[in-house]
Amino acid sequence: MKLSNLSGKTVALMVASGFDEDLFIAIQRAMMSVNAKLRIVSREAGLTNAWNGSSWGMSYPADATLSTTLAVDYDALIIPAGAKHVTTLSGEAHAKRIIGAFARENMPILMIGDGADMLALVDITPPKIDDATGVGVDGPLAVATIEAAEAGLEALNQAMVADGESVAA
Repeated sequence: MKLSNLSGKTVALMVASGFDEDLFIAIQRAMMSVNAKLRIVSREAGLTNAWNGSSWGMSYPADATLSTTLAVDYDALIIPAGAKHVTTLSGEAHAKRIIGAFARENMPILMIGDGADMLALVDITPPKIDDATGVGVDGPLAVATIEAAEAGLEALNQAMVADGESVAA
């Protein structure tokens, strides 16, 4: 997987307790491999808890809270899968504000699995997922199945470039 367009970029990972831990670790490794700065933006200050299979997983430190986060401070947004955290985030006005700001400014967004359900908060219909790739793309917005998370990250990488120039600061 080549994610060179994400190198040196600051990527917000929006979560609440209950996000998919295996997916989180895969995203974290992918971002570290290209020297991207992955920042956990969470409803909870301090620690947020992952969900691992059928029980709670590890706790991870949040870098910022939803209430203090501005889209302008990041180059891209990722919302991973995890029914518990999606349900919690769906009730958060600040989650809606952040997603809306990324969408309004045509900034790169990747939503994986049920994370794509968050688009309903801002009245955006997710792009149709291609059966062959497991990814749907509409401009800078990408959605992916959990099984196609790696291809989703590659779509996010491509969204970082528009007409040969970086779309992020």
